[in-house]
Amino acid sequence: MKLVGFAKRQLQVIREPGWNPLVEDVSLFCVKHDIVIPEIDMNYSRGKSKRKKSSVIYSYHLRVEVFSTVIDLQLSNFNSRFSEVNTDLLLGMASLSPDNSFANYDKDMIMKLATHYPNEFTNSMLEDLSFELDIYIDYVREAGNEFFYLKSPGDLSETLVKTNLRMTWRLV
Repeated sequence: MKLVGFAKRQLQVIREPGWNPLVEDVSLFCVKHDIVIPEIDMNYSRGKSKRKKSSVIYSYHLRVEVFSTVIDLQLSNFNSRFSEVNTDLLLGMASLSPDNSFANYDKDMIMKLATHYPNEFTNSMLEDLSFELDIYIDYVREAGNEFFYLKSPGDLSETLVKTNLRMTWRLV
């Protein structure tokens, strides 16, 4: 999720100041490989008809109609696939992973995940969950071998049942 956020920020940064460095890089590439570069200030003709004069020049067409449109499309795809709720759900689930001694544990993300389920967690249950999570993470990190090699939430659930701790942390 950090990479998704980074990619979105980079696309937004590239949108404005990224045009000139891109044109420079493309120009250098074209010169190096003997590729003809169209005159950027010439009129751009849309379609096959060269008789119809266009008021649009190549630089406008490439920057606005191609470059900015592609970046906007990519940002739109990121935003639709990784909405705030989807991101919260993914990060919340990752925070529950017992892998690497609960390295991804993030109480705030788990609490945020729980708020997306108002039918499952009342306000008083959210308060209880907050307290349970503090005790839970300390216990499982120090409990020893039974929690050390777990890789998935499924493994964690099995271990909580085997050790009869499922009722101790009923909200977790």
